[in-house]
Amino acid sequence: MAKDGRTYDASFADIIAEGARIVLLDDGMELELRPMPDEEREHALDPRVYELTQKRLSGAFVTPAGVDFEAMRKRPNKENHDIDSGGVTETVETMHLTGCDGGDVRDIELYVFTPEELAAPAPVVAFYHGGGFTVGNIGMYRPALRYLAEQAGCVVVFPDYRLAPEHPFPAGLNDCDETLDYLAEHAERLGIDMGRVAVAGDSAGGSLANGVVQLRAGSGLVKLVMEMYPAVDGGPVPPEWSYDMYPWLPEQAVEAKSRVDRIKASVDDLSAVYTAGDAQKMLDPLISAAYCKDLSVFPRTVVVSSEFDYLRYQNEKFAQQLRAAGVEVRAIRYLGCDHGFFEACGVMPQAEDLCRVMAAEVRKL
Repeated sequence: MAKDGRTYDASFADIIAEGARIVLLDDGMELELRPMPDEEREHALDPRVYELTQKRLSGAFVTPAGVDFEAMRKRPNKENHDIDSGGVTETVETMHLTGCDGGDVRDIELYVFTPEELAAPAPVVAFYHGGGFTVGNIGMYRPALRYLAEQAGCVVVFPDYRLAPEHPFPAGLNDCDETLDYLAEHAERLGIDMGRVAVAGDSAGGSLANGVVQLRAGSGLVKLVMEMYPAVDGGPVPPEWSYDMYPWLPEQAVEAKSRVDRIKASVDDLSAVYTAGDAQKMLDPLISAAYCKDLSVFPRTVVVSSEFDYLRYQNEKFAQQLRAAGVEVRAIRYLGCDHGFFEACGVMPQAEDLCRVMAAEVRKL
């Protein structure tokens, strides 16, 4: 039974794909610009982002304080809806992980999304969720991951990794890494091909995906990385950073600046919760991949940025670093969007388009 929960015209994702264009950055890297489907003004906010931002600024939505993790974890997720055909099966199993030395025993839930008539063994995507390493749950991503599994004809898994500050770095990263061992152990039962493994993640999940790639360097296990507005540099705001990097319409200045500031303001708090207050540790390449000394260990990588996201400058710079290291890179910028649009499947047509982009990349494996 189809589950078309789209709150937008069904043609919008097609319009985004058809309007995509390439521009060249200073170093010659191609940057793919994917447009808004119903707004043609340059540097405008996506109409859905603009409307929701106005509601937030009016006080219609109250966000818990960043240090109130219990409240943050219990707050309602962004609105999202299923848009798949209804033929994707979801199961939940418990991974019993023991750590490389057997001293870090824990049970982690793994959500598994399998499309009907899977051509097993199929590719597998391990998706690591965002949330500043401190929040995040399957409800934020279920519709997108269902649609991705269906569009790609692959198995998608979502490990419910341990969160900080209760479990600081590298606890969550270890959970994400050891998920791949679990998949290898149960590959036949799950119908997956461990020769076609992709890792993906958004925001903090992008950091975790990059960390897993480095931990698996030289193994050849991970064949594809797909990261959405990833956290790749946990250091201080660089001196070259400026609001001038984010041109916006004068009449939308308040709303656009608030979208940039939302993530910018959270960066300084990360070390307090993720590395127990050790700001220097935030520069560990396993957290901040921009500091990896040998980026050539990365496989084919897709780096996605949002026009009005504070992290955009470091995302696109990281894509350039990868390219300079000889990595095959696809860099994409979604115009009009802010940080976190992938969570709003069925509400943001860009999330649907991105699932299709990811599916096409997986089908190349």
